[in-house]
Amino acid sequence: MSIHKILVADSSEKMLTSIQSIVRKYNLNYEFIYTPDGRNACKIAAQINPDIIILNPDLNHFNGYRALKILKRLPQTRDIPTILISSSKNIKEAYYTGADDFVNISFTELELLFRIKFALSLSDNLKKLKQQNHLLQKQSEEVKRQYRLMESQRKDIIDDITYSRHIQNAIMPTKESLSLLFRECFVFNKPKRIVSGDFFWISFKEDKAIVAVADCTGHGISGAFLTIAGTAFLNEIINFCKADPSEILNQLRTRIMRLLNQKGLEGEASDGMDISLCVFDFDHNKLSYAGANNAVYLVRKNGTLEILNPDRMPIGIHENFTRSFGNQEKNIEKGDMIYMFSDGYADQFGGPGDQKFRYKRFQNLCVELHDKPMNQQYERFERTMDEWIGHRDQIDDMLIIGLRI
Repeated sequence: MSIHKILVADSSEKMLTSIQSIVRKYNLNYEFIYTPDGRNACKIAAQINPDIIILNPDLNHFNGYRALKILKRLPQTRDIPTILISSSKNIKEAYYTGADDFVNISFTELELLFRIKFALSLSDNLKKLKQQNHLLQKQSEEVKRQYRLMESQRKDIIDDITYSRHIQNAIMPTKESLSLLFRECFVFNKPKRIVSGDFFWISFKEDKAIVAVADCTGHGISGAFLTIAGTAFLNEIINFCKADPSEILNQLRTRIMRLLNQKGLEGEASDGMDISLCVFDFDHNKLSYAGANNAVYLVRKNGTLEILNPDRMPIGIHENFTRSFGNQEKNIEKGDMIYMFSDGYADQFGGPGDQKFRYKRFQNLCVELHDKPMNQQYERFERTMDEWIGHRDQIDDMLIIGLRI
């Protein structure tokens, strides 16, 4: 434990001798520094930073009050506890000037000893507080540094993801390209995050329009990887495969399983996608459909809803992955409305009781809107979901394609 330093400033050494005598009497070990000069007292205090200062107003060059004012202004000395020893008539001036304690010139041994020990205790506590504040300041600076680093990394990640969104948008068809096949259509695409795990794909072969809507495992980056793979595989498949929905899905499943190294082993990841794929033969007014867990709604121009149900297996590993997908055919007429979608809209929580929107409510909305213009349908789907979600978070990507025959 270090020895406490006490600076004594008095015009004569009599007070120093008296204090030292009292300290020795009680077997206390303090280091004393003495000066008769007020100006010098300020210099010494700034240099050695004593634990406490004992001042007598009667000093050379300038008195103790002036020295005390300077000590309380200097950053190095302003927190050092200071005891002023003087006559009782100067108590008010002593405290006004900044003294931490006052002792009458006719002090008793125990009184002075108590004041010194109290001042030294105050000094020790102040030093501990300074050390703690310094440590807290360093910790605060480190936290701020780490926060700045995290913000920089977060910005880099968001910038990368945002750029990935541009790539995804470039790969995915636009509403304008869809309009070349269907004069009346809309695309409601609302990713949960910046990039989406939902995508749609279009093609034209054998004088037939082909449209697919897919929902990949996960959302955000994980789902976006599969959307790019799915789009690339569909573009490859359509080059050699006829416009047959089930065959296209069979070929897509084979490629996705090969990409994800899925062999049907126990504990294997079951990543993949759900998809609905429609082939439109406008010359013969036929719609051919195949689906992997994704249904399609056909709303007749009279408002009748017909549901094209999918095979209950995904594009990916499944207990029935060797079984072929099946085709369904429907006659279509001008004015019929086709809705292709992922499960994000129906599965969104919200509304009274924080429940899912559910497919029944979604079906009713499709029937209600089927004869409305495309822009009104889009706006209604968007407004309905915004009101349903309210203050809650969106839980999944949402994609709805509306096509009028």
